[in-house]
Amino acid sequence: LPLEVSTIRSLDNSILLKTFGITDININDILLKGCQSKIIEINGRKFYEIKNREFKVGLEIELKKDGSFKPILNNYYYKIYKNNNLKRFIFNVNLLKNIFTGNTIDLKGRFLTGKISFENRIEIMKLSLLEEEIFNLQKIGKEKLLQEENSFYSLALLFLKEQEKDMSTWINIKLSKVENLNIGDTLIIKNIHEIKGNDYDLLEIIETSPISSKEIQDEKIIGYKKTCKVKIEKILKK
Repeated sequence: LPLEVSTIRSLDNSILLKTFGITDININDILLKGCQSKIIEINGRKFYEIKNREFKVGLEIELKKDGSFKPILNNYYYKIYKNNNLKRFIFNVNLLKNIFTGNTIDLKGRFLTGKISFENRIEIMKLSLLEEEIFNLQKIGKEKLLQEENSFYSLALLFLKEQEKDMSTWINIKLSKVENLNIGDTLIIKNIHEIKGNDYDLLEIIETSPISSKEIQDEKIIGYKKTCKVKIEKILKK
C-alpha cells in the first residue's frame, strides 16, 4: 500500500542541516514514539521532516538564525511505505489528515521540544477520498487488490462497475482536430485500465457533451471542465 505525494519536483539531492535524533510526537491524542526528526534542504527550501518505519512527512519551514523554525504554508511531501498492512495504512492516512487539519504537533525529544502546526484543506479532501475508496473496496471484497499497486483511480472505476453505476463528471480536453467532427457532435474517448491481481481489466468509455464552436480553435479542440459521462465495461484477460 505505497502512497507518495509531493509539491516539489524531486526529493533527491537533499542536504541534511540538522538532526534531532529520536523524537516522540503527539497529534490530537495520537502518540507516536521513536520518530526520527530532522531539518533538510531541497533546492534552497528547508523542510522539517518526521519519519518512522511506516511513514514520513516533510513540511516547509522558515529556519531562523537561533535554530528555531516555523512552518510556511507552501510546500510539503509525505509518504506511507509499502510495508503497511491495510489496518496500519488507514491509521497513517488518518494521521496525515490530523496533520493537515492543522492540529498541533507536540514534539518532545532529547534535542527538541516544541509545537508546530500546518494546514492544507486540499490534502484533507484527497486523503478523505482515499480513505473512502479503501472502505468501498472492503464492501465488495476487493481490498486485496490494493496490495497489487493498482492506481486508486482504476480501483474507483472497479467499484463503480461492481455497483453497476455510471458516472457523470467533467474533463479538460486538448486534441488535434478530429476528422469529420462537427459542432454539436460528441467525443468518445476509451482507456483501458489494467487491474493487477484480477481476472479482468476495465474499459473506460468517456462520452463528452456536444462540442461547441468556441471549443474548436486553430485546428484544435480545447475544452475546460467539459461535462461527460463515464461507462465501465469488463475485459476478460487472455
